Amino acid sequence: MTSDSSSLAPARPSYPLPLVFGAGAGIGVLGGMIGLGGAEFRLPLLIGLFGFAALSAVILNKAMSLVVVLTALPARLAACDCRL
Repeated sequence: MTSDSSSLAPARPSYPLPLVFGAGAGIGVLGGMIGLGGAEFRLPLLIGLFGFAALSAVILNKAMSLVVVLTALPARLAACDCRL
């Protein structure tokens, strides 16, 4: 059994870490300043800058939004001294 390289999906280009972290930091600051998790700014970057397919970008964006909510929830509960 031989493998045919033409049937493999092309590799996504890699980007330098400063660009990736800079884009993430910019999204975090912009989203934090207006009170959002940054999802509105992440999706265009995932598709346009990093070359994700639309469906993959939406799935990754939803997963990142869930991480943002799960991270922020304990901090917000502690700040308001709310009881569940």
